[in-house]
Amino acid sequence: MVASALIHARDRLLQHSGVDEDVDEVLQAALRALHDVAVFRWAAVMTVDPRTILPTAGVVEGFDPSACAPFWDLELVSPGYNKFADLARRAPPVSTLFDATDGELTRSPLFNDLYAGLGASDELRVAFVLGSTCWGVGTLIRDEPNGAFTDAELRDVQTVGHLIARALRQAVIHGESQADAATAILVVDGDNRIEHLTADGHRMLESVRGFRYGGDDAADELPGLLLALLTRARHSNSQTIMTTRIQAASGRWLRVTAAPTEAHDGHVALTLEPARPADLLPMMLETYGLTEREITIVMSLARGLTSKDIAAELTLSPYTVRDHVKAIYRKCGVNTRGELVARLFTEHLRPAFEERVFAGD
Repeated sequence: MVASALIHARDRLLQHSGVDEDVDEVLQAALRALHDVAVFRWAAVMTVDPRTILPTAGVVEGFDPSACAPFWDLELVSPGYNKFADLARRAPPVSTLFDATDGELTRSPLFNDLYAGLGASDELRVAFVLGSTCWGVGTLIRDEPNGAFTDAELRDVQTVGHLIARALRQAVIHGESQADAATAILVVDGDNRIEHLTADGHRMLESVRGFRYGGDDAADELPGLLLALLTRARHSNSQTIMTTRIQAASGRWLRVTAAPTEAHDGHVALTLEPARPADLLPMMLETYGLTEREITIVMSLARGLTSKDIAAELTLSPYTVRDHVKAIYRKCGVNTRGELVARLFTEHLRPAFEERVFAGD
């Protein structure tokens, strides 16, 4: 790739670094920049939850929506090369399937089951990492006439990948700050009556299924999930702040936090805000009966850490971690790490991801 193309890609991405833009706009700019430095026919560029390396948004080029499910089944369950979770911890975080298989692409289940039918000749994967945090991943696939990706393309993708990571981080942080702007806070007394409400409180409460704020006692009764949360927050012996999620009438999820006041008279402050992708998985894991420690271990398993790695990170013995993993598998009804991550993504995250990625198709 000529130097002018790399400079053009870098200039394009610098326009999106340090500015407040929508994640989807940055993803589109990232895809265009990757086209500047590499030749490919099919692609997917995605943001990920840094705690699990599971996708939260993305742009897709060339692929039919029907390819999404088999792609992720192969990525999360089947053995293979250059897994996104592995790349996120690798230096440099970029590799090609041709190099990983020593040119024998048919050693890859992903190539055999998906790419071969397209007429593909190679796949380049990259993780967009800053420091130790992965903000996104990308996969670029080229067709047979173009052969394997070159070393120069690999280096150039690595170069622009750092700028893509910076732009994605800024977009994600901006998106979270925008979500925070819609936060509502209310103070509830010991009899579950609303005493104080911030400006967005009426609107957010009325968006909750089954609640209509109007002024009479019947209308002002809080939804059952909020009442249960208030009770748990008041009587918990282990922690004073409780968090859960509730679904608004529109189908959108809200993150709700309950914190008893210092007066200890039954008053509780409730905070309602739009749930971000990173909020959803931990709360969904609670539905399987997982403890807080087990949820933390699931996040580590999704990042590709071994039991030994997790033990060192959490200051536990490897034997204790293995016992936790066995309990997690039993509660979730799975037998392997791949099955666990695939179930969580397929049942809880993939529908929303597909809806966002393929909304315009």
